[in-house]
Amino acid sequence: MRFRFEPLGDHDRAAFSCGNENIDRFLRTTASQHQDRRIAKTMIAVDADGDPRQIVGFYTVIPHEFRGEELPDPFRKATRAGRLSAVPGALLAQLAVNAPFQGQGVGKVLVKHALLRIAGLADDWGCAAVVTDPIDDRARSLYRGFDFEPLREGSNRMIVATKTLIAAIERSRMRG
Repeated sequence: MRFRFEPLGDHDRAAFSCGNENIDRFLRTTASQHQDRRIAKTMIAVDADGDPRQIVGFYTVIPHEFRGEELPDPFRKATRAGRLSAVPGALLAQLAVNAPFQGQGVGKVLVKHALLRIAGLADDWGCAAVVTDPIDDRARSLYRGFDFEPLREGSNRMIVATKTLIAAIERSRMRG
């Protein structure tokens, strides 16, 4: 399946169901409000050869600011943030795949697209790291495949340094 990514617009949000009512409700009622207010950006994946209104999956990205001790020392050192009291980052806030498309690798495509966009924007607005809050073990496993690790011992929140993303992108370009 080939995907086309586009900002949330005139898509059939009512037909979307990922199996988690909170995420479904976010897409149906909150995502467009956040986008209209410029609080967050939701990107929709559609089948490039299918119904342009049918949502295959989506993700939402929000600028994030690590404050105080939120960014652990190893990441401060890795990102060279030093003792800055506020460090720019990004929050991969929502990510879901419509039930009929689950189990087909769509989640990986969504994460990869989100991380490529974030890495591309890092030069413009600064982004030392990306964080996310996986909803379950399956989601944690997905993010581990993209070099995310727990923010702290015992924390559900996961993090990856932007320089790690950029290095991975450069390696993949060299291979192919």
